[in-house]
Amino acid sequence: MPRKNFQSELEELHDEFIKMGECIERSIEMCIESFRTGNAEMAQQVCDNDHQINSLEKSVQSKALILLLRQQPVASDLRRVTSSLKIATDMERIGDQCADIAEMVLRIVNQGKQVNSSRFEEISKLSAYMVKACVRAFACEDTELAEVVIETDNKVDELFNSIKKDLVTTIKNVDDSHEDVDTCIDLLMIAKHFEKIGDYAVNIAEWTGFCETGVLDHVRIL
Repeated sequence: MPRKNFQSELEELHDEFIKMGECIERSIEMCIESFRTGNAEMAQQVCDNDHQINSLEKSVQSKALILLLRQQPVASDLRRVTSSLKIATDMERIGDQCADIAEMVLRIVNQGKQVNSSRFEEISKLSAYMVKACVRAFACEDTELAEVVIETDNKVDELFNSIKKDLVTTIKNVDDSHEDVDTCIDLLMIAKHFEKIGDYAVNIAEWTGFCETGVLDHVRIL
């Protein structure tokens, strides 16, 4: 394959990655808004959007594998292609987490419950920021922004632990209503999903660093 064709296919891979990034950004924005407002229709859109994310993951992986097999890229090109393979998986998992949150929002809405918590608002906004920032960092080869994403995860972890502590206390103090206990458990799982979204964003940020340096987990790989 001539070098010109390789660059063209590398650009196509990049474009597909951007589409997938935009798709997961929409998903997390919609799942946060549906959680905040109890909008069941928007929560359902998040679930429906997960199918598109899955399709884009397959497209990214297919294009990346074709590039690896046909061209056998080296150096920075090889790092970008292999990073795209791993990052596509992490982005698909972010989509899964958003869909899981949306399903629980639907359940909470159907129970007539409403959530008002500054900590939930903060963890959701931080998770959304991390997703947008890690996608931008990889797309723009911005290792400094990738480092900011990694550092932000500590705050997300702290918020999750605080939410967990609050909900455990609430469960201990509720009456015998199984519905109230179930809602608390759903809220705990939602908080955990936001925390996991942060973890996947960190993965993407770390692969962004690898893409630029060839170092992953302080070990030089390529």
